[in-house]
Amino acid sequence: MKKSNKSLLRITSVSIALLTAGFSHAKTDLTDELSVIGQFDAFYRSDSNAVIEQQLKTTEFQLDFDYNHADSGFSAHLEIEGARGQYGGTVRTEGAFIGYRTSDNLNFKIGNFISPAGYEGAEPWDRKTRITAFGGVYSYLQNGVAAQYQKGIFSLYGAVVDGAWTGDNDFSTPSYELNFGLNLENFVMRLGYAYEEYDNSADSSLPDQDRTMINLWGQYTLDNLLLAVEYNVFDEMNRVTTDPAVTLWKGDNLMLFASYTLSPKWSVGLRYSMTEYDDLSGNMVQDSSEVTLTPRYQILSGDINWEIRADLRLQDGDELVNGILDGTVFELGTTVKF
Repeated sequence: MKKSNKSLLRITSVSIALLTAGFSHAKTDLTDELSVIGQFDAFYRSDSNAVIEQQLKTTEFQLDFDYNHADSGFSAHLEIEGARGQYGGTVRTEGAFIGYRTSDNLNFKIGNFISPAGYEGAEPWDRKTRITAFGGVYSYLQNGVAAQYQKGIFSLYGAVVDGAWTGDNDFSTPSYELNFGLNLENFVMRLGYAYEEYDNSADSSLPDQDRTMINLWGQYTLDNLLLAVEYNVFDEMNRVTTDPAVTLWKGDNLMLFASYTLSPKWSVGLRYSMTEYDDLSGNMVQDSSEVTLTPRYQILSGDINWEIRADLRLQDGDELVNGILDGTVFELGTTVKF
């Protein structure tokens, strides 16, 4: 990475910590205690550097069921997802857990759940753009127990799971996650840490791993303006890429995002990110940056949220996590939440 970029990356990680709560799903109440959220997602992509230059496909259809018993504090959650792409054309249970809420703002859950790490993580704060940068670096689907405590503007989350990234049902070497939050009316911040011990004894060419990730993100809103920043540092990942000759061992990445609401229907966003990855030997294997312009049009809002998004991305350097190469990518997508 160029010195100026690296300096900006380090300075930003120390000097910025922002973010705001405010993201909401459409929701249908089936009974006083049972509700469901549905989501449908599809896109058309044109990328002259990709193996498939033009794609048109449905990426996800998901139903989330929530049961909340107000008197007892008991809750249950189930996610059923029909997905294409990484998981082929399959239907699977993406998350299934039960929870308990105490009278003093303490929540517990046990089962199969998705890590809350990351503004653009596996469960993003909101899908600000369609073409993300950091793909598989976030911790993901896990089995275990978690607790969250919220008091005033502060929140604290902790989890003990089978694998922060692998979710392998092996508790002989448990993984851990911590997340600290600050929740103000116009500003939300999250500082997270994920750790996973990984045994590479089956591959003598690799040392055992202590996978770690530190994630900091923030969002600030003022009237029609939204500003967001995210920074990740991770180590000993051994992350495969779209290039068989390249494996990511450590690195960091930075994302800056701004959007402005032009009218009840129209908004426009601008996203910038840069990424540096090294391999096990310390050789830099990726140094890339991208700028994405994202106009959005809200067709419906309320009980049904339906929007259309266009992303025009200028890529400088090859982004090997998602396989997006140096050049220009255009994507037109739609998401319906009901």
